[in-house]
Amino acid sequence: MAQHASLPGRDIHRIVTMARRCEEADGIAPFNEQTTLGLSKHPDKHRRHFVVPLNDSVIAYAGAELVGDVAEAELAVDPGHRNRGVGDRLLTSVLDWVKPGAVAPGAAELRVWAHGDLDVSKRFAAAHGFERARVLFQFSRELGGFPWPAAWPEGAGKNWPKGEAPAAVLADGVRLRPFRSGRDEAEWLRVNAAAFADHPEQGRWTAADLRARQEESWFDPDGLLIAEDDEGMLGFHWTKVEGGIGEVYVLGVDPRAQGTGLGRTLTLAGLAHLAAHGIQQVDLYADESNTKAVGLYRKQGFEVVRTDVQWAKPLTRG
Repeated sequence: MAQHASLPGRDIHRIVTMARRCEEADGIAPFNEQTTLGLSKHPDKHRRHFVVPLNDSVIAYAGAELVGDVAEAELAVDPGHRNRGVGDRLLTSVLDWVKPGAVAPGAAELRVWAHGDLDVSKRFAAAHGFERARVLFQFSRELGGFPWPAAWPEGAGKNWPKGEAPAAVLADGVRLRPFRSGRDEAEWLRVNAAAFADHPEQGRWTAADLRARQEESWFDPDGLLIAEDDEGMLGFHWTKVEGGIGEVYVLGVDPRAQGTGLGRTLTLAGLAHLAAHGIQQVDLYADESNTKAVGLYRKQGFEVVRTDVQWAKPLTRG
């Protein structure tokens, strides 16, 4: 089993090919966006790639990263090579790396995402001493019949749909506009960090993380809606479109604007932007523990179509 600080292009291709085979067999992709983008990142002493090659292919892969005293990982084994101990050896390699000595200061806990909440993942997690720690719901709904507001505030886009629901409003002095690439990055990062200060992933985005998304083929600055007043950015709704399906990618509100109804208006604005561009289906993600958001999305007609689980295992140090 090979361990790398960074990956050559041929290995990235082989890992992506293996991931597609997993998706075909399991009905769900084995890696999230963070892991996929991490395949091509520059070397970092706090990140490692674990690759199991066979001839000219890769039959298993794990990506691991140390964040403070917590290690996070995702791993997958090619469907044709499962139940042969490959996953066990892959996990052992990850555990050996996150211990103190291999990487400072070492991890107190390992967290692993399993997408789809599959029975095979549950069995693997239980066999290795992991416990269910976090649940992420994917919601989805068709926009046909959505209860659109009767009016939109300043900065609304052209052709945004209208209906009979209460008007979408903003506080005095607040307006909407699209994101401006090359000008808004620093302010966006500030609001994102403040809005997601308690979120284990989103709140720690760096300029490099933002730039990586801006370089993706799906990025559209017009689909990243900004709410601002004379003092600066107050919130944003970043929408995403891939394969003809829209997504509430990131929705954030600065603490100084929370409780003003801005989140609701931004949510509606992003959905209207997608509808005005012909999008019929929209997906979004919310933590099971965020009961307020889960309740809001259910009231808006969104239904859970997928469940991802993060499994956690405490590690002995010393």
